[in-house]
Amino acid sequence: MDLTNTPYAWIGYLLVLLVGVVLAAGQVREILRTRNLRRTGARADGEVVRHSIGESSNGNTTYAPVVAWRTPDGRKREYCPSWRNSGKGRFRVGRRVVIYYDPADPDDRAALRGYNGGPVTWFVLLFAAVIIGIALLELATVVLGR
Repeated sequence: MDLTNTPYAWIGYLLVLLVGVVLAAGQVREILRTRNLRRTGARADGEVVRHSIGESSNGNTTYAPVVAWRTPDGRKREYCPSWRNSGKGRFRVGRRVVIYYDPADPDDRAALRGYNGGPVTWFVLLFAAVIIGIALLELATVVLGR
């Protein structure tokens, strides 16, 4: 079905464009947050001590690494990213990892190197850019006519 012939086709393409923009904005925010922590935050060596296990919407088991680390004053902290994936990948229990954190709020603002702002974030950003490009192309086609 060719939606460009319907009088309100632009609304659908505008909604697709909006979804792409929202998706891209979330990824850009995560990339900038992670880069900012790497540049201005503190760095600590940590160790994956366990995995937080959850369930995806389709019933598959998901994992997020739980990393234990210490602040310079010796206080023990743990960090678990909110994003989970279907496998443990390279973040297996016992693996040494680098964590970046905000010294003013080490419990809230942290990022795990290679996880936060990593390849998956960039892939989703690329996917969002493709959605935005297709939506803009189709909007231009509808507005200008074929």
